[in-house]
Amino acid sequence: MMITWRTAPLLRPQFARQGHRPADPVELTERRYGFLPARFRARGALHRIARIERIWEVAGRGGHADRRYFAVTCADRRCCTLFQDLRAGTWHVQW
Repeated sequence: MMITWRTAPLLRPQFARQGHRPADPVELTERRYGFLPARFRARGALHRIARIERIWEVAGRGGHADRRYFAVTCADRRCCTLFQDLRAGTWHVQW
């Protein structure tokens, strides 16, 4: 089957499910300057953020809330993306 601009949107949900990892809720235990994440607890383990690589915001659409994303490197050299649901104030991580 040839994929064209007309058929590509039909395939997108299937591909998104294969590579999509759900975000885990986290507890933010320490902040820098009042808003930057510095330490968080995920699945019982405490992670210290050594470096924030990038920060960006995504406007919510279709009933979803705005989100603020942080690409971070932890002290144990693991990289992840933290995001904050700006309406609810909750934090989540994607490894």
